[in-house]
Amino acid sequence: MPLDRRRFLQRGAALLGAAALAPVLAPARAAGPTLAVPVGRPLRILVLGGTRYLGPAVVESALSRGHAVTLFNRGKTAPHLFPGVTRLRGNRYPDRDGGLSALQGGRWDLVIDLCAYYPRLVEASARLLAERTGRYLMVSSISVYRDLKREHSDETAPVLPLAETFEELPDLYENDWKTYGGRKAANEAIVQRVFGERATILRPCSICGGGNNDGSGAYWPARLHRGGRVLLPGDGSDPTQLIDVRDLADFAVLAGERGLAGAYNVVGPAERLTTRDYIAAAGRVVGSRAEVVWKGDFPREMFGLPLVPPYSAVPGFATMSNARARAAGLRFRPLEDTLRSNWLDHRAQRGDAFDFAAAGIGLSAEQEAALLSG
Repeated sequence: MPLDRRRFLQRGAALLGAAALAPVLAPARAAGPTLAVPVGRPLRILVLGGTRYLGPAVVESALSRGHAVTLFNRGKTAPHLFPGVTRLRGNRYPDRDGGLSALQGGRWDLVIDLCAYYPRLVEASARLLAERTGRYLMVSSISVYRDLKREHSDETAPVLPLAETFEELPDLYENDWKTYGGRKAANEAIVQRVFGERATILRPCSICGGGNNDGSGAYWPARLHRGGRVLLPGDGSDPTQLIDVRDLADFAVLAGERGLAGAYNVVGPAERLTTRDYIAAAGRVVGSRAEVVWKGDFPREMFGLPLVPPYSAVPGFATMSNARARAAGLRFRPLEDTLRSNWLDHRAQRGDAFDFAAAGIGLSAEQEAALLSG
């Protein structure tokens, strides 16, 4: 599997399916960190997107804190979610489904942009909403950073340039990994230029937790649950980072409440996490008795495994500074809570089955066996 910067960063991220949220979100939230009750009147929050990926967790967090939420989307992904929430129909593309026209009469305190993928579309929404909202919060990614070989990067580190050419997809799904970071950086610049101090940029790392069903979030729990000898690259001492989808959502709402300006690396956990710690926690969650075998080196076939990229190649992937976000109020659930919500959600939808080949990542059983015997 080819070494791909974006694969390292995003294959561990959750493409948060809307139906996935229901079985696990409410009980897991009660076990997580408690945010202070917001001071002042409830916010009027416009969410661009809101029914997949990070969206449902953001809406749940905002509603649980008493805010009034309006969703703007095409109404095609999980339209059954949040039946009591105000919905506006439209499209980020101006020539489809009425474009952004449904937003022209509204006023909001906060806009949370969850689908900021293409600069011209972000430019259109930012300019339209500049006089209609108090703050514009854009969810970006640590993929924006130019040098992932740099350890302990903070928000001042240089970002990538925008590629000369890239593809725009109508469904606004993440795509074209080689240009993804540059596009996100360009989108950040647009929001900051239009909104100035009223702009908030969140840069998460790999996202995990309930709803992470693109095949990456459940990969290691599923592999450990299958049992036998489980091959892991390295010796287990390499660090890794992830963020619970609910912790990211809570911080997005908190940032809006507190009017936090500028960029924030929303990465976790609070303390250093090694790959050995992560695998051990996943094993406890699924009750695994598998034998874990650490390979020691990184055969090419293992480069794409989620949350275990070769540290020597991309140390920035695993050591991003979260000091600014933590000082601003970012809190973390225990790692096992995150993994458990992910695993319960996976099993609620798929049972014990996990199609490793369909996940498009990791090793086939034959590849793993060959490396174990080599």
